[in-house]
Amino acid sequence: MFKASKATKALLSTTILVSALASGASAYAAAAPAQAKKAGEFVSASVDRSSKGNLIIHWKANADLGAAKIYWSTSPDNIEKNGKLLAQTYTGLNGYMAKDPKPGYRVYFKVKAGNGATVTTAERKVNLQGAFNFRDLGGYKTTDGKTVKWGKLYRAEELGHLTTADLEYVQRMGIKTNVDYRTDAEVKAMPDPVLAGITNIRTDEGNAGATADLMSMIQSGMMKDEASAVQMMAGFNKQMVDAPKFYVQLMELLNDPANIALVQHCTAGKDRTGLGSAIILLALGVDGQTVMNDYLLSNVYREEANKKTIEGVKQQIKDENVVAAITALMGVQKEFLQAAIDEMKAEYGSIDGFLEKGLGITKQERAKLKAMYLE
Repeated sequence: MFKASKATKALLSTTILVSALASGASAYAAAAPAQAKKAGEFVSASVDRSSKGNLIIHWKANADLGAAKIYWSTSPDNIEKNGKLLAQTYTGLNGYMAKDPKPGYRVYFKVKAGNGATVTTAERKVNLQGAFNFRDLGGYKTTDGKTVKWGKLYRAEELGHLTTADLEYVQRMGIKTNVDYRTDAEVKAMPDPVLAGITNIRTDEGNAGATADLMSMIQSGMMKDEASAVQMMAGFNKQMVDAPKFYVQLMELLNDPANIALVQHCTAGKDRTGLGSAIILLALGVDGQTVMNDYLLSNVYREEANKKTIEGVKQQIKDENVVAAITALMGVQKEFLQAAIDEMKAEYGSIDGFLEKGLGITKQERAKLKAMYLE
């Protein structure tokens, strides 16, 4: 019989899925498609961290913009005014590598060309040792040419593995509100840390969670092969749309300026959090393909941890079909999120209809969200 270790259980997130179902759902650094821009503007930018800890700033422009200045700051607001000059370079080089200007802090960059064109960017993944899937939703383009602000909206997995240095790092990020989607059983197993200045809010408090484990799911036939796992996850996402109380509360919190910046998380940071992130981006006007790309990034950030867990699973379960099912459960697939999108359209006529009728977001509230989180 397969007995999952504590780490495996956390990664598989099996209790999450079963309890949510039982209660009625009580390319790397993907960027948005380039918006139509007049010649002489930046069209995209991103930041990667090398194995040695150096930061590589990438950018693309639709013309040669000549000389450029790169500014940095530990705040995403008014970087050029409140930050410091990192370097002077040329936009035609399409990038610049530098040592981390402030180790232990989250850093944001602004690239300014000689013609006045600018672009702001940062690492999408937050640089933590105890969390693989803690990331920023900033930098994505909307269909009307706006950009999601950096440093205001985060998505993450469980926070109980954060190191002491991680906790200090997170506290410096200026996060005000931590939204936890987990059940009582999950929270008891791995409580969130209490940090000064950050309010922890539970959306699923009072839901004890189911006691079913991975073995019982396999024996019941729910996890007999990859197709059954995909079907189960698609159904889980549909149920979260049909009973969206988590996201009604999320939208209410986002509409209150006192909650900026906000992080939302579950256990693996890919299912409940994945749909929550998709809803946020859709409400802000980000196009569907970009939303899907962000959803699928969980496969990138959880890849190494998932590989290690699957190797352990293979040592104890010899049925290749069951291993394929568990592998599917640990990741995300297009079909999962697409099932939720399709359910929104089937039940409410459109995504906008779901936002307005399913979540109760008025046009005025949506306009307020855009004013708060876009630039």
